[in-house]
Amino acid sequence: MKKLPLLLLACTLAACNDQVGQVETAVRERATSVTVERAELRDIDYVLTALGSVESIHHPTISAETNGQVISVDVSEGQSVDAGKLLASVDNTLHQIEAAKAEAELKRQSVLVENQSKEVTRLKRLHKSQSVSRDRLEDEEAQFAMQRAQQVVSSKQWELAQYLESKTRVLAPQAGQIARRHVSLGDYVTPGMPLFDLVSVDRLKARLSFPEHDVANITLGKEVRLTSPIVPEMIAIGEVTAINPQINIRNRAIEVTVEFDNPGGWLPGASVDATLVIEIHPKALTLPTRSIVTRNDKEVVFVVDGQRARMQEVKLGWREVDWVEIIRGIQAEDRVVVNGAALISDGSQLVELK
Repeated sequence: MKKLPLLLLACTLAACNDQVGQVETAVRERATSVTVERAELRDIDYVLTALGSVESIHHPTISAETNGQVISVDVSEGQSVDAGKLLASVDNTLHQIEAAKAEAELKRQSVLVENQSKEVTRLKRLHKSQSVSRDRLEDEEAQFAMQRAQQVVSSKQWELAQYLESKTRVLAPQAGQIARRHVSLGDYVTPGMPLFDLVSVDRLKARLSFPEHDVANITLGKEVRLTSPIVPEMIAIGEVTAINPQINIRNRAIEVTVEFDNPGGWLPGASVDATLVIEIHPKALTLPTRSIVTRNDKEVVFVVDGQRARMQEVKLGWREVDWVEIIRGIQAEDRVVVNGAALISDGSQLVELK
């Protein structure tokens, strides 16, 4: 009589186990809600980015080329000037005197040469009639040659005096802006003394630092896009004009020079952000970054196959914040799980959210 309760207990336990198994199966088969997208085709620029600073290509220091007292200063700092603009004047009184003196000496030498030329001509005629000795003629010819040489010296001295007198007027060698004025009215200047710093802002250059591992991708003539916080809405287009042949041992970077036309309002010394395009991939397959997950140390996506997920390993290319290039692993027509990809595995049942 005691066997019957034991049999009932066994049947009850078996029924409970069957129910538990059914519940577990139901849990395993519960579909995961996901969003699905197709790959997007887009043209991708492979780029390098760098920071740098803007410099003027032409920024000469204008120095005095003669000595004397400054009698006028005709520009101020920050002023724009054209090529040939008078910047300052040095007292030219002494140079005018020297020029006049040299001119007078040149005229005297010219008269002496002219007279000696006539004398040599006269003696040549007399020598033909044997009225004058050969020695006398040669002496006068030597005197004529010496006076011709002295005339050349006097001519050069006059040119030098005129040149020095012209240098008392300090002129701008090019168009630009006066960045610094080193001279004041009444100063006594000597050759080589700095007077003005002139900066040209029409044509600029940027010095950029790229990591050493990017050296192979940078070549002369490469186009570079530049932006600067000084005028954020403007973009300048330049090209690589110089690559430093040495790596900076302090930061392991290569210095690259890019020249460009000023787009307007950019100034030397400003910071600059640079983008250098090294490769273009037209019509590349891309997916949202959220669709890429890692499984067993591999990057995979989940392709929708009917109502289930099929795990597919992919090779990634260029990455941006919101999307990533897919080099290999899917086709353009594939539909890929985006939101919910991290929650599923190969073969998971899916419910697509619209």
